[in-house]
Amino acid sequence: MNALAHSYLFWIALIFVLLGLYILPSVIAAIRNVEGLGWIIVINLLPTGVGWFAALIGALTLPRREASSVPSPVHGRQAYPPATYTTTRHAWPESWHQE
Repeated sequence: MNALAHSYLFWIALIFVLLGLYILPSVIAAIRNVEGLGWIIVINLLPTGVGWFAALIGALTLPRREASSVPSPVHGRQAYPPATYTTTRHAWPESWHQE
């Protein structure tokens, strides 16, 4: 057990696990796509256990955002027709010419 406490790999792994646990409410809220994601992140960053617990409850109970009605482009196809460019020059109106 003493060798484990002196292992730097153990401490690095422990720090990553604790950081992952600390941001867990924000990750859950982002995956669920909740409406108050910004507030969940702010509450999660509060340095108290109460803030973490409140963020976790919010991440699990807040309603999800509604899907937007904008259609997504289909892979392999263009969503809009290609733009066409003409190389013809338009003549200026005669009144604009100064000679």
